[in-house]
Amino acid sequence: MAGQQLPEQQAGRPGADDDDLGVHGALPQQSGAQRARYFHAKVPPRLLDRNGAFTQRLGRNEHRMLLMALASVPAYWLYDEPRDQRFPDALHIERISARSAPRDWRIEPHRHQDMAQFFLIASGGGLVRIDGAAHRLSPGTVMLLPPLAIHEFRFEPGTEGFVVSVAMSTLTPLIEAEPALGAALGEPFVAARGPKEQSIAELATAMEGALAEFGRNRGGRELALAAHARLIAIWFARAARSHAVANGGASDARAALVRRFVERVESHFHTHEPLAAYASALGVTGPHLTRICREVLGHSAMRVIQGRLMIEARRDLVYTRSPVSQIAFRLGFSDPAYFSRFFAARAGMSPSEYRAAG
Repeated sequence: MAGQQLPEQQAGRPGADDDDLGVHGALPQQSGAQRARYFHAKVPPRLLDRNGAFTQRLGRNEHRMLLMALASVPAYWLYDEPRDQRFPDALHIERISARSAPRDWRIEPHRHQDMAQFFLIASGGGLVRIDGAAHRLSPGTVMLLPPLAIHEFRFEPGTEGFVVSVAMSTLTPLIEAEPALGAALGEPFVAARGPKEQSIAELATAMEGALAEFGRNRGGRELALAAHARLIAIWFARAARSHAVANGGASDARAALVRRFVERVESHFHTHEPLAAYASALGVTGPHLTRICREVLGHSAMRVIQGRLMIEARRDLVYTRSPVSQIAFRLGFSDPAYFSRFFAARAGMSPSEYRAAG
């Protein structure tokens, strides 16, 4: 049974109701401005695609300034360890408590340049922010973090589970063999499933096996770790893909069309390409694309495009100090006032108000 993907921030509401989470390290009884300062990081949203290329044309000075800003959020192989050390294994796995408990169950904003991470919350819970969007964590929550996603955690004391870190080079043969898996692994995914579900039990068993192999020094260890990494990655790719297919009852053909559309939106959303152009590039008509998106995703194709713009806008407002006008131009809006109206109509507040609310 496919898990239900947790929604991102609802329009006009703070993410995950931070104030009443009761999470150790969260911010009860604090103002929105205080929360904004607490979670603030001087970094723009993800400006690079999965291959390390910029998602838009940048001038020389802007290119340099954005790279400097992005560098202000620490990049690690493993959290709080020097970035210049090479990732030593095909897979690294540890229990969540191993790195979180000594740090008072708080993991500050950071990113990973060439590494994906896979999480399973076995007990406890807390809050995670991924690219500015907040999600609750509870037993049975699974989470995929692709390279460059900016994330931070506030775990409840005693939270346990697994975190698997995999260098993308380990997954290259998998992605080359089935590119659709690469697309599924290229976006953050958070899903809440019952801790007693069979699929969660299977994942826990796979992670226990990987942890046992990781702690031994036997012949063929590197090959075994790579095999564990790929099996776990496939589990998460299937989970991410099954949300639209299983919950929407879509056929493989319809789901494939939606995946291709979402992938194109990812690389073209800032150009404000009309829906008809997206449909033409995919070999279908605009009404057909909209109908399939409604059947698979439960909303229109235009909402997919607008939603992607909103994700990027929220990232900029949460993670940078860029003026609203600069954010508007970067996202392809020629008129900052129109951008403000666009944002307010979907978020229920102006960009400035959203930034102040954290």
